[in-house]
Amino acid sequence: MPAALAVLTALLLWPLACAGCEEDSGDVRRLEFWTLALKPHFDDYIEERIAAFEAEHPGVEVEWVDVSFDAVDRKLIASAAANRAPDVINLSDRSFARFASLGAMEDLNGLLPGDPGVRYLSGVLDIGRVGMGDGGPALRALPWYLTTQATLVNAEQLENAGLRPERVARDWAGLRAQARAYHERTGRFLFSVPLGQESELPWMMLADGIVPFEVENGRLVSRLNSPDVRGFIAEWVSLYEDGVLPREAATTGHSHLIELYQSGSLGLIVTGPNFLNRIRDVAPSVFEVTEVRPGITGTLGRQHVAVMVLGVTTQSRDPELAAKLAWFMTGPESQNAFCRLATILPSTSESLDDPFFSPDPTDVDDLGEAKLLTARGLSASALRTAVAFTPALETWPDLRRAFEDGIKRTLLEGRPLDETLAAIDREWSRILASAPPAGWDAVPRPGPAIAVTSSN
Repeated sequence: MPAALAVLTALLLWPLACAGCEEDSGDVRRLEFWTLALKPHFDDYIEERIAAFEAEHPGVEVEWVDVSFDAVDRKLIASAAANRAPDVINLSDRSFARFASLGAMEDLNGLLPGDPGVRYLSGVLDIGRVGMGDGGPALRALPWYLTTQATLVNAEQLENAGLRPERVARDWAGLRAQARAYHERTGRFLFSVPLGQESELPWMMLADGIVPFEVENGRLVSRLNSPDVRGFIAEWVSLYEDGVLPREAATTGHSHLIELYQSGSLGLIVTGPNFLNRIRDVAPSVFEVTEVRPGITGTLGRQHVAVMVLGVTTQSRDPELAAKLAWFMTGPESQNAFCRLATILPSTSESLDDPFFSPDPTDVDDLGEAKLLTARGLSASALRTAVAFTPALETWPDLRRAFEDGIKRTLLEGRPLDETLAAIDREWSRILASAPPAGWDAVPRPGPAIAVTSSN
């Protein structure tokens, strides 16, 4: 049975199965809360937050279950089929929309004790809006913790090649031009981007204001064959074919950035600042000459942000209480405490007013610690205009897979790009036509944030 059909079969049974659920005995109200890959490092934090929530809600008991990333889809489907889906679940922005669109997630409008539009950063809240509810667009999840990017520059390597770190471009178009000049001058790679495996091109396209969809008869359809989309993708394909990007850009996901940078094979990488600690441990000589610069943006001047969300399943026997737990865990107090334990960022506007997110690197004597503080401050400052450029589409994992398979054929086999895009466009059209209708609300289309000046 195809994966999507298996999900649908299990989820369509939820409301019917839940009608016969056995009620909690006595006055105890129980919630089951699933997270992703937080054990064992954050046991104390999660247990303390649960205890605080239970203290605010006498008679409530929360059972915490931690699940690995690669097992969560399978475990959720199995639990649903057994009428044992959790009340509150943590999902990534890449998989959440599939479950939400299939009816697995409650509409939180009317269940929350406050206004999410005031509490959360606007650029990340919209990823939880999937489908329609009784009163309009449904809110199927709350944003939890975030990851955005910084630019880690091997200052010694760049200066030896005649490129001062402070002159590194702030947008992708400028960085592509610098990469060509850098490669011609040195024969080395300035940077890399996942193009085939775990391709970043789809969200980078949206960050440039190029939308690979249009709406016909009230539903999204593909426009991958349009001139602006083709021109955008052709720029990156040309960069790869001309040897300006390493082969790993076509064959390997994000992991190759860290590995090549640690070995000195890249002049810079654009990645989450959480990887600074790994570089310091694995390649201390590279860490020593690393400078932290702002992340790279598209022409809209907005950074992409990856989002972890919390949602309430439609099998919850106490959805209002479950929504309160999701609200509590994603609140400023909970998020500020979490961010002090992990290299992550908060999704609440109030949190960014905390001095922790605008540190002064000159306050510390240790150079390595100063770099970590710089990364935190730069990443946090970008959040007010950052956007989750992951479309809130049930079909997004399938669309991504079709895109990656096609682009790899062009990069590795030399298939003409026009032929590739036509094939991907047909597959996207098939996928979108077979899914529940989605409109513009599912696609992030923000306006420009700030003018971005390329340094060449």
